[in-house]
Amino acid sequence: MTGHRTPQLIALFPWGDVIEEFLDPIGLELEDFVERMTGGWLFGYAAALSSAGHKPIIVCASERVTRIERYEHSGTGTPIWVAPGKRPRQGHSPTAYSLRRGVATPLAAFREILTRSRCDVLLAQEYEYIRFDALAWLARRLDVPLYATFQGGDRTLSWIEAVARQLSLRACRGLIVASSAERDRLSKAYPRIALDIANIPNPLDTGEWQAMDRLEARTSLGLPRDCFIVLNHGRIDIRRKGLDVLLKAWAHFADDSSSQLVIIGSGQDSEAFAKLLRESGLSNVQWLSSYTTDRPLIRRWLSAADAYVTASRIEGMPVAPLEAMACGLPVIATDAQGLPDIMADGEASGGLMVGQERPEEIAQALARLKDDSALRARLGAAGRNRVTEKFSIEAVGASLDNFLTTARK
Repeated sequence: MTGHRTPQLIALFPWGDVIEEFLDPIGLELEDFVERMTGGWLFGYAAALSSAGHKPIIVCASERVTRIERYEHSGTGTPIWVAPGKRPRQGHSPTAYSLRRGVATPLAAFREILTRSRCDVLLAQEYEYIRFDALAWLARRLDVPLYATFQGGDRTLSWIEAVARQLSLRACRGLIVASSAERDRLSKAYPRIALDIANIPNPLDTGEWQAMDRLEARTSLGLPRDCFIVLNHGRIDIRRKGLDVLLKAWAHFADDSSSQLVIIGSGQDSEAFAKLLRESGLSNVQWLSSYTTDRPLIRRWLSAADAYVTASRIEGMPVAPLEAMACGLPVIATDAQGLPDIMADGEASGGLMVGQERPEEIAQALARLKDDSALRARLGAAGRNRVTEKFSIEAVGASLDNFLTTARK
């Protein structure tokens, strides 16, 4: 904890017009969000800010409440304030949809929450997002600084957003962007705005995320001792996560009974992915098709695996590969936005980088890891060191503390 600064009450606003936009695709309810969900950028930020002595709260809207409700997150103790909200209907016009989203933002309820909480700082997930523009207006009215963090949203969806974004970014105190590609985009998209941008990654609890005994993990999961097991976990979003590319890469191992690909997760593309998996004819792929909040179970799978692979096309600063690295797994990752920043030093950071849309490169990297246990051990140790030094709750908390309490307009 930094003792020389006054603790700030920092309101974290997750993405989504309502929280159900995030929860529905993974089959969870508001109660699950409060009582069972942990990790990710949101709860990671809450833990990191708390470690630096600040008081985070989470503020969101929900279709499931009819008045302002206050909960407490079971994992971190963070207060969660929920305002009544609704999803605006989509249409053919991006401009009309942007306007409906702006109007649907429950600004009066948000203002009441922030006033009652005596909020000092607003921190929004995503700035290329109409909610950010609404929060910029609210921050000015409340005379509190606004910050935003990049988690993958990099597109302005309509001309009206483009106009509003210029004003909102000028009013924003600072941006937290761990992706070098996104920082480059910002400099080109907004050359006339002096953006204060901090390169701070998403945090991970490295004390919790560490490997258990491999044979013990395999025994508990009913896995063979000698099989080469490759893991992928997270949201089932075929395009963003490149799951179609991953299956094409794994087709090179179709006749290899000594290898198994395990995919854990659910999402909006679950039905489409089930069809894709059936059509692939791959018998050595196991898909656990549910979104799990059971972190010990995920840690057991990561401990049991030999390698981790992500074939993403679109990312911000993903947490899933960090969890794998913390558990000592070598990681194969595409050069999608954010992943090269995690693997900044290539193999010295614990991974093998491959190109997007390159299933052959992924297959070659997998074959290389399968054939070289010493390489797997070396990369796994390097990944664990990388995460501990750069992505721990304490390291990120100190960086956030420094940025949010010293950045200037």
